[in-house]
Amino acid sequence: MLQQARERVFWLYDRFKGSIVKNHLSDISTILNRMDDSAERKTEDRLSALLTHASDTTVYYASLQDSSNLQDYPVINKNVIRENYDQFISRDFDRNQLKPAVTSGSTGTPFKVLHDRNKVLRNTADTLYFSSLAGYELGQRLYYLKIWNKTNRKSWLSLFMQNIVPVDVSDQSNSFLEQFAEHLNNDKAPKSLLGYASAFEVLCSYLEEKNIEKVTSKAKSVITMSEALNNVTKQNIKKYFDCQALARYSNIENGILAQQMPDDDRYALNRASYYFELLKMNSNDPVELGEPGRIVVTDLFNYGMPLIRYDTGDIGIFEQQESGELLLARVEGRRMDMIYNSRGKLVSSYIITNNMWKYTEIKQYQFIQKSANDYCFRLSVTDQFDCEEELVNEFEQYFGEASQIEVEYVSEIPLLSSGKRKKVVNEMYQM
Repeated sequence: MLQQARERVFWLYDRFKGSIVKNHLSDISTILNRMDDSAERKTEDRLSALLTHASDTTVYYASLQDSSNLQDYPVINKNVIRENYDQFISRDFDRNQLKPAVTSGSTGTPFKVLHDRNKVLRNTADTLYFSSLAGYELGQRLYYLKIWNKTNRKSWLSLFMQNIVPVDVSDQSNSFLEQFAEHLNNDKAPKSLLGYASAFEVLCSYLEEKNIEKVTSKAKSVITMSEALNNVTKQNIKKYFDCQALARYSNIENGILAQQMPDDDRYALNRASYYFELLKMNSNDPVELGEPGRIVVTDLFNYGMPLIRYDTGDIGIFEQQESGELLLARVEGRRMDMIYNSRGKLVSSYIITNNMWKYTEIKQYQFIQKSANDYCFRLSVTDQFDCEEELVNEFEQYFGEASQIEVEYVSEIPLLSSGKRKKVVNEMYQM
C-alpha cells in the first residue's frame, strides 16, 4: 500500500509541475526502443541546439559561434573544467539556481558540476527508466549501499518519501555484514538494492564463508555501480538474492551513461540523453570497433553548464549489433589504472579480475604496476592460502618473460574515501 501511495504522490506532484518527468520518461523510452531515422534526427537536432546554446551563452565556447560541427569543439576533462570553471557556466542561468553535483574525490580533488532544473529532472527520468529494466518499481524499498556522509546525506523525510534505506559501506566488518544480512532476511517487503560492486562482492564472500544459502527471496532488482562487476559476484548475487544483477555505468557529473541488459553482459548506451564518442588513447581520432578507447560524452541536457566532448577518464570498447546500434562491450575503468605488459602493450584489467576467482583463500587483493617490468600483488589471505607460486607463474604468462611479480601480504586493502577499493593500480602512470 505504501509503495503504491508513494508512486501516486510522485506522479501527482510531477503532473502539478507540468508532467516534465513523465514527458522525459516517454522520450527516453521512445528513443531507446527504436533504431530509425526519426530517433537519430532528434538526437542530431538536440546536439545542434546544444552547440548553438553553448557557443552563444558561455565564454569557453564563444569562439565557436560559427561552427555547428562537433569535431571543431575541443575534448575537455576535469582539469580543463577546473581551470576555466566560470567560463563553462551559461549566462542564461542564475548560478545560485543551479544544483551542484559533487564527486567524492576518490582520485584526488573533489569535482563539482552544476545542473539546471531540466537536467536534474532528466536524470530522474533516466534513473526511473534504467531501474525499471532491472525490475525496480517506483516507491519500492531501495537499499542503497555506498558511503553516506554530510555531503550526500538525505533528510529523514526524503528517505521516507523515496523509501530509501541508506547502508554505509565504510564499515565492512564481519559484525556489520552479519547484522545487514540478518536485516535483509527479516525484511519481508519487496525490495531493490543499489550499490558499489565491491560492497556486494564483500557481502557475498561473507555469506559464502558462513555457508548461508540465501539472504532474501524478496529482491526484485540488484544494480551495481562505480566498479566493474565480475562474473563470480554476479553469479553469487543470483544465488543469495535470487535475482539477476545488472551493472550500471554512470558518473556524478553526467548521470546514467549505460547499463547492462538482462541476460547480456554488454551495456546499452543511454543514447537518449548523451552523444557518445570513443577516441584513441593518444589522439582525438575515433577508434575502430573492438578497439579500446577513451569514453567521451556530450551531455545533451545540461544547459546550465554545458559539457561538450567530456573525457570521462574511462576506457571502453564498442560493439555493433546487427541493427546498427552501438553497445559498450566492456567498461575498463579509469585510464590512470590501465596496465601494460613488459612489452609496453596495453592489457585489459579483466585479465586480473576474471582470473582471481579461483584463489578462494584470498580475501582481498590489489594488483599494482610499479614500473615497465615490475608488478606487485597485495594480498589479504586466510591461513590456508598456499598458492603464491601458482599465482605468480600464471600472471607472468600474461605480462611477459621480463615481468617481475612480487607478493606483499597485508591485513586489509584500505578503502578510498569514496568507499571503493581499487583492484588495479598503475603507479607508473601516476608518477
